[in-house]
Amino acid sequence: MTDRSVKPCAAPSRWQGGLTPEQKPWSEANEIARAYDPMQIGWVIADDAAFCPKASAATPLSWKGNAVRRLGFRRWQSDDLRPYMRLLGDPEVWHFMHEVRPGDMAEALARGLIGISARHAHHDVLAATLDGEAVGQMRLAFGTDPGSRDTAETSYWLGRVHWERGLGRDLLRAATARAFADHPWLSRLVAFVHPENRASERALRGADYHDRGHRDDGSSCFVISREG
Repeated sequence: MTDRSVKPCAAPSRWQGGLTPEQKPWSEANEIARAYDPMQIGWVIADDAAFCPKASAATPLSWKGNAVRRLGFRRWQSDDLRPYMRLLGDPEVWHFMHEVRPGDMAEALARGLIGISARHAHHDVLAATLDGEAVGQMRLAFGTDPGSRDTAETSYWLGRVHWERGLGRDLLRAATARAFADHPWLSRLVAFVHPENRASERALRGADYHDRGHRDDGSSCFVISREG
């Protein structure tokens, strides 16, 4: 019988996080329905009315005051032109990017960049959204390592107003789950970070990526596999 004296979980969604090592045996012992969520690559509580241990209640993706921040992904659209220009028009956003800043973010340039972000065989690009508003971008690049055809390189950027809020970590977690779910042939993701970009290094570690040394150009290398 379930102990109803423990604190109930908030109504969970698939993005609230998988069961912790403490929650999983507790849910089994209390006959709580569970389901495997391929988007999170882990087990979640299937019943919205289920209860969980007070000490390890399911953690929402992240918090903004007392409200859950709803993160998502979608294709860039023509209606995104103005926010895209505002986000990428900030030179600071380009500081640690692999690409060279192409200049002032004029309307024609923004339209061109949105156009080449369309899905192609060599990459998969998605706008990252917070409560429905575009805040940055996630990209998977395929075929970057001919010796590992089941590997893709992941990268991201965020508008400066969204820095230092833990959002990079949360986006990486969600985007990693999405990448493995959308591309079943992928077994590994790799990310390369400028050696001075400490914030992205922290975000990758927080998203369970593992340090794998440095490339010849000095970039830090981080890796995550489908198995964890």
